[in-house]
Amino acid sequence: MDMSPHVTFVCVRNRVRSIFAEFYLEDVFRKGGDGATVSSAGFVPQVLKDQLTEALIPFPEPLFNAATSRLTREFLLEKGIRVPEDRRSKELSAEMVDKADLIITALGAQKEELCGLYEEACPKIFSIREMSEKKGYLFSEDFSALPLDQDYWYYAEEDPKNVSKVLREWEETLIRAIPNITKRLGMGERDK
Repeated sequence: MDMSPHVTFVCVRNRVRSIFAEFYLEDVFRKGGDGATVSSAGFVPQVLKDQLTEALIPFPEPLFNAATSRLTREFLLEKGIRVPEDRRSKELSAEMVDKADLIITALGAQKEELCGLYEEACPKIFSIREMSEKKGYLFSEDFSALPLDQDYWYYAEEDPKNVSKVLREWEETLIRAIPNITKRLGMGERDK
């Protein structure tokens, strides 16, 4: 049985933010010789479901089991990190929540809803904002910044301007969060 600490990142569809964080942090841990493991998954908070339903924006089919965003792959590849071609998005499961020592959500609304669904896990669920101790506006948290039209999912996952902005912000935010992540996982302090 694997006893190494485990962190799971959660975004909406597990195609951009959480998959980036999974592979990026896994690379940091590997280079640092740390034994922690990293995974990622998607979870659509009710507030987003309601907003999209009200705007008559359909959810992609399938919602999960989709390929990683091409832009996310390219962004990671620029850093020497390769995402396997067959990597598919996953939906967050109760088993994944149970297995994780730390869960980091892209959105505050995800943290709140997951704490309601998994009360016993709430002490190990944090938003990326909390982990990074970021004050102020995070573009990647603002799902109302995207046009609420039939191209919503394209903007969120494939639009070069939007996705590159989100990924740059996530990289900066994740770097700020790493010392808190390693501390929460019982791995000691790490330089930023």
